Amino acid sequence: MQIDLAAVFLIGLLGGFSHCIGMCGPFVMTYTLKLSENSAVAQPTFWQQFYPHLLYNSGRVLTYIFLGQLFGLLGQTLGSVIAFKSFQGGLMIFAGAIMILMGLDLSSIIPALPRDTFFGAARFTNIVHSFLNRVNSRNVFGLGVVLGFLPCGFLYAVFAKAAATQSVLGGGLTMLAFGLGTFPAMVLTGVTAHLISSKLRKRLYRIAAILVIVLGIFTTYKGIMKATGKMKMQHKTPTSEHMHHQS
Repeated sequence: MQIDLAAVFLIGLLGGFSHCIGMCGPFVMTYTLKLSENSAVAQPTFWQQFYPHLLYNSGRVLTYIFLGQLFGLLGQTLGSVIAFKSFQGGLMIFAGAIMILMGLDLSSIIPALPRDTFFGAARFTNIVHSFLNRVNSRNVFGLGVVLGFLPCGFLYAVFAKAAATQSVLGGGLTMLAFGLGTFPAMVLTGVTAHLISSKLRKRLYRIAAILVIVLGIFTTYKGIMKATGKMKMQHKTPTSEHMHHQS
């Protein structure tokens, strides 16, 4: 679990400085400008500039934790309802396959998956725009909570990993690790513009996508080991019971 969380954190860190800056950067820059326009302080201190970004990203990570807990609960519920002993291994294999698919998509190794099929995307966009128009230092935390639901390929991959934990706690910790990984990039994007070059961002993005594939393969492998391990236990049980009766 610790190795998985470290890998998820690294995906968030690399993805934050590549994908998140490109996808969420415009939102961050927009609310930063709005905060500056609405501020009554002519020359804010560093803390006054930094604090709203801390609030925004805390709200975003809180949403990630909530969603991670939901996916963890979903995996746990399915595990309880479906009475197959090898279900947990099967879920991990499925989650690993999803992660591999998303990683291949993110790295452009396979044709891009459709981006216009997200349910409620138009409604979500309207809510975000409405929030941005009236953002200030008092409600920027709420903006982070809302934008935490922004559809993202990296998020879908980590959601699959959260579901594979089959635990509310495990799912929440998985998304917490990912959220904390994205934290530095998003805060620095808000405080400073054009921090890293587009070329470097593309490299980091590709590394993060490859890491998603690697973690997906690792998750699939663990699922196979768990499933086959339980199958071996099932095969051994009748033999052990037979020996017990003979004794």
